Amino acid sequence: MEPELVNKQKNNIEQVINTLQTFQPTKIAVEKPFLVEEELDRNYQKYRRGDFSPVYDEAEQFGFPLASHFSHPRLYPVDDIVDMSSPSLNQVFEWAKEHQPDLFQEIIGVQSRLKEMENHSTLIDKLHYLNDPAYIKELQRVYVKLARVGDRQHQIGVRWLKQWHERDLAISANITRLVESDDRLLVIIGSDHLHLLHRFLTDSGDYHIVDPLDYLPK
Repeated sequence: MEPELVNKQKNNIEQVINTLQTFQPTKIAVEKPFLVEEELDRNYQKYRRGDFSPVYDEAEQFGFPLASHFSHPRLYPVDDIVDMSSPSLNQVFEWAKEHQPDLFQEIIGVQSRLKEMENHSTLIDKLHYLNDPAYIKELQRVYVKLARVGDRQHQIGVRWLKQWHERDLAISANITRLVESDDRLLVIIGSDHLHLLHRFLTDSGDYHIVDPLDYLPK
């Protein structure tokens, strides 16, 4: 989260926390890799004792107070460490810019529309748009277009997407390992992951995914 957003919208953050409490999560998962699990646990326990102030981080701003409210013993990191550098996303964009300028402009056009959709004055408005199916669908268009970057000998876009899909599939697997009978799992994660995670979890037929818009302030 941007420092300015956190500093100026404390009231909105509290409203979001209060409405998310109505979901009554039994566990809270966050977009952190398992390598920081000990640090996450340590900071959360300090927070529960009143010895820690959350930084500009969604896991701490939302996850810590919510977990503490329900006396959860811990939060669960579900992100995975995947090498996203072979190729990097920047390399994909550079290839498209040099070799496929029309496709590059298509991608930039969709990104510009996404930025316009994100450009709202309050945190609550922004969270509504980031979780809106229309926004998620538009965001997915960018990823699908990235698959076209390259040629038969240089599948640079496909290679990057393989890395991204591997990461989201691993996150999905980590989430499923957490859920037990009657659990209500709250996942705090970036909007870029929503499409694939929803697809993977829904396709399993084992989970009921609730609409996050039902648990955000109006």
